[in-house]
Parts: sequence; C-alpha cells; structure tokens
Amino acid sequence: MFRARIRRMTGVDGRVPAPCRIDESLLAAVVSTARTGLLPFAPMHGNPPFDLYEAIYTTRAMRRLKPDPVPAETIVKVIEAATMGPSGSNRQPWIFIVVREQENKDFIAVRYRKAWERYLTPQAREILARAPDSPQGRILKSARYLAEHIAECPVLIFACVKKYTDPRRAGTPMYNALFPAIQNLCLAARGYGLGTSITSLHSMFAAEIDAHLGVPSGYANMALIPMGYPKGRWARPERKPALAVTFWERWGERRDTVPD
Repeated sequence: MFRARIRRMTGVDGRVPAPCRIDESLLAAVVSTARTGLLPFAPMHGNPPFDLYEAIYTTRAMRRLKPDPVPAETIVKVIEAATMGPSGSNRQPWIFIVVREQENKDFIAVRYRKAWERYLTPQAREILARAPDSPQGRILKSARYLAEHIAECPVLIFACVKKYTDPRRAGTPMYNALFPAIQNLCLAARGYGLGTSITSLHSMFAAEIDAHLGVPSGYANMALIPMGYPKGRWARPERKPALAVTFWERWGERRDTVPD
C-alpha cells in the first residue's frame, strides 16, 4: 500500500515523462525506511540498499573466499569508507597496503602458514582432532582454511598506522584511530558483497613482511584483512545478549531488563 501511494504521488505509473520518474532503488529505500525506521545502507557501484543494522549484524568473519578478482574501483571505495572513521585531531594516521600480485601473496602466505602452526596450542589441536564440529572447532577449521588458502584470496589489505612522536607516547601506534577505520572497511565490503576477516597472525613475521612491503619504521603494520567474494552465506553470528555485557553506573551492576 505504501509503495503504491508513493507511485501515485510521484507519477511512477507512467503519466509523467521518464526523467521525472522515481528511481526504483530509491523507492525501495524509502519503503524500507518507512517500515523499519532504519536508514538504508547504500554503497555506490549499483548495489541495492539495505538498512544499516542489517549490515552491522551480518558482517561476520568470512575466511573462505573465492579467488574471483575484485575490481580496483571497488577496493578504492571500500578504503574510502575506512577513511571516514574518526581520528584524534583528524590526524588520519592510517595507510592501507593493497596486495594483489601473486608473488607477493605467496611470500605472505608462507609466513602466515608458519604463524598459524605456531599459534595452534595443544588444546586447539585437540579440539580440531576430537570435536571439529563444535562451535570452537568450526571457528578453528575456518581459521585453518584461511591459513591454507590465503594465497588464493584475491585481495590482501594491510592496515598500518602511524606511531606517536610525542615523547610521552613515542613509538606507540595510534590504535584508537585504526580499528574504527577497519570496521568501516569491513562494513563497506559487506555492502559490495565482499567477505572480510581481521587477523594479526602476520605480526609473528612482522620484520620480514614489513621489509618486503617497504613499511617504514614510523608505522605499525597492525592488521591483515583478506577480502573477496565469500563461499559461505551471510548470517548473524552468535553473540552474548547486550544486557549480559553491560554494567550500569559501576562495574558488576547488571540489569535483567532495560532500565527506564
């Protein structure tokens, strides 16, 4: 009914010249907003809009990625979204290194696999062997798949951040600015149908990888984000209820229901 009313009001029934007709994707966005009260999340590049909370709730770690290439224009748009993140005094201390050439991916993959083997604790190996289909086992299998196939990911993005030069914090990275930017990147990628995950296992071989990529000493290579079209489906991940992780006024003060 609401859609039909908008069509009548805007003349989308064909009674007005074509240039005056409302765009169908815009109409869908208006209807969605009216029904849900949520603003549509509508990245460029022709993707249909969907509401912001859908993007947030379904942007989970996607480690099984297809080798299909990702357009450079899309990569730039995703990074542009990352740069919209907040930073103290608008310093914008981030640099993103996009790796697509196979030779570079192979170099990284060798070291990432070694890091994965070091990362696996005896307990994790036991879970993989005895309970591979448990919740923790499924996560470990997914992480193992990424380690074994990271060279096949079409895009690897390294998120680097400038280190403070202020003597009081000299040499420490500006973490507070980088991770909102990374989350923006992942949300924007979701809008383009691209899966991402965030890992820092490469840091076990930071010296070698940074030297290979030419990262200067004034920057910290904090995160690796493999990106590509996912083999799996989008879904809401399992999370604890918000009230279970919220204290009111002071530590330990939980509420079973939302307070007035």
